[in-house]
Amino acid sequence: MKMKLLLNLSLFALLMSSCLGDKKVANVAEMNDTSFVNTNFKGNLINYAKGMSACKHISASAIAKLYDVSADKVHMEDPTTSDRYKKDMEPMCLFYIKDGENDFQWLKGSLNVQREVGKEEMAYDVAKAVGHGEEWEEAWALNKSISKSSEWVSGMGLASVWNDKKSELKIKFKGYTLYVYPLKNGFNKAEIAKNRDYKKVAIAIAKAAGYIN
Repeated sequence: MKMKLLLNLSLFALLMSSCLGDKKVANVAEMNDTSFVNTNFKGNLINYAKGMSACKHISASAIAKLYDVSADKVHMEDPTTSDRYKKDMEPMCLFYIKDGENDFQWLKGSLNVQREVGKEEMAYDVAKAVGHGEEWEEAWALNKSISKSSEWVSGMGLASVWNDKKSELKIKFKGYTLYVYPLKNGFNKAEIAKNRDYKKVAIAIAKAAGYIN
């Protein structure tokens, strides 16, 4: 049964990484290594709660400071409080920096909170396969092992991984996973020229939002 599950996880992760052009041959030793889990984790600074706001603890001025722009250029939006989005979505905070001649050139990013799915829930097998279940370690190890552009980041949450291809910082906490997408735009030449360290920015956003110290 475990081998069948591992095969299913492998096929799913390989499909996802192939779609993103980020695949590599799976490293079996890495797939079975859970040393990336932070055994010194002291607990959540922010706990998951139904109806929580992902925008609550971060301000436009904090984002402005990170990007060295005035706060009036930063726009924040909480989709869970807007009629433009479905009501049952997970907590999310959208960020925009109004940079360039039109919104096509604006820098865009977000904070996403994904609830952990319990073993007793109907969708548990699917959630476990993508690393959103209570037993998440195996899926995280697998996804990391077949990604060319992913690296473990130590000392944040129960585990943390940065994917440079997707400009995505993923941090596991008790009860949920935080996804941080730093503000960027591949069509904004001025932003590209700055050669910004987006991993550093993503970590700074997670700190500014109060999820990590």
